[in-house]
This record gives sequence, C-alpha cells and structure tokens, in this order.
Amino acid sequence: MNDDDYNEKEIDDIQSIQDFITTITTQQKELVLTKKSKTVGAILTAEQYDWFLDQIDAQQDLSFVPDRLTDRTGSQSLADFKKELDDER
Repeated sequence: MNDDDYNEKEIDDIQSIQDFITTITTQQKELVLTKKSKTVGAILTAEQYDWFLDQIDAQQDLSFVPDRLTDRTGSQSLADFKKELDDER
C-alpha cells in the first residue's frame, strides 16, 4: 500500500462512488473520498483492509497482558463483593 496511485472522487459524486462499490471485487486500489479537495474517507478493497488490520496488530504492544492476568492489586473477592452489596441494601 505504499503506492501513491489511487482513485479519488468528491463525496458528492454519488454515481462514481456507486460504480466503484458495484465493482469493488475487481478493484485494485482504494477509493479516496474528498470534500473540497480535503480527504474525508476511503473505501478499501478486502486486501487493503486486511493489510490495514495487520499493521494495527503489528503495532499493538500486548506484552503487559501476561502480567495483568495475575495482577490482583485492588481486586475484591466475590464473597466480599456480595457482602458489600448486602450491606448496601
């Protein structure tokens, strides 16, 4: 997706956008939606969407998860929670 070649349409060009959507399965590039030359959105192909999700996954730092699984700091037992609820009634 580093290729700068893409389709671009003004958001008000409904017919062109519908034509793109109708043929999305054969599209190779995204459709960038603009309003007064400012990008306001995009319609991605399935391949591009998968690439996008892969990039997000690659940037996620999940190293803290194993530590948090066993972190009970500030936690309350179920029995204490039930007792607290009963006390509030």
